[in-house]
Amino acid sequence: MLDRIRENTRAAALLAEVFDFDVTRLEPVEPVRLASDGELRTVAGDASGGTFFVCDDGPVLYAGSEGGAGIVAADLHAVIRLVVGVPTWHDVVSDAPDVKAMHASFESSYAELKSDEPRIGQFRSEVTAELGLGQVAVEDLLASLSRCLTELSPGYLLLNENGDAYDPL
Repeated sequence: MLDRIRENTRAAALLAEVFDFDVTRLEPVEPVRLASDGELRTVAGDASGGTFFVCDDGPVLYAGSEGGAGIVAADLHAVIRLVVGVPTWHDVVSDAPDVKAMHASFESSYAELKSDEPRIGQFRSEVTAELGLGQVAVEDLLASLSRCLTELSPGYLLLNENGDAYDPL
């Protein structure tokens, strides 16, 4: 998937500029490691200083610049579907595991995003088509995010260079 993104300059640009998933931003705010000493590979960053990591060639962990971290997707394909399908995903994580509350938060934050960027729907469709992602319902994306945050995250504790654990997202 990363190769497909890097080869598709339009999709890479939209992911970075519109969906805040920049595959050229690979420096985390600080050195980190998994408590399990598992593999942690940086795959993208966002404008706020957050970093997306693939853990042990599987789930994707997001580490925010303010000390919060958690698994947000089961794999790299799923995280791309998440950031494109739920571009305001940051605004819904605090409502997990309540998927209905997550959906309400999404509706509110997405309406605000649409007023700021009226072409967001077009951009979502374009990236989905460019990368061959297929359509996934927002409800399914939110349910998956909720499962990742509540069921997978506890097994992937992120530590900073001093050994202090990041807070759950």
